[in-house]
Amino acid sequence: MRALDMVDLRQEKLLWNVREAGAALSISPWTVRLYIRQRKLQPVRVGRRVLLEPEECRRFLDTCKRPRRERGGTTRKHSRKAER
Repeated sequence: MRALDMVDLRQEKLLWNVREAGAALSISPWTVRLYIRQRKLQPVRVGRRVLLEPEECRRFLDTCKRPRRERGGTTRKHSRKAER
C-alpha cells in the first residue's frame, strides 16, 4: 500500500463513537444507546468501546424513511369539514 493510500484511510473514519453517530443522525447519544439496546442499530464493540460503522447509520436511516403519500386525495374516509 502506498503512503498516499494510507493518508486517505486516515482522513475518513471507519467507525464512529456514540456521540459522532448521534450527531450524524441528529439524535442524542442516549437515543443511539437506546436503539442499540433495542437492536435497531448494530454496534461494533472494541473492548468496552461501542462504535458504529457509517454504513450502519445509513442503513438505519433507510429503514426509518416513510413512503411519501400521493397528493390530491384524502386518505381518511371522511374529511374534517364533513365531520363538523
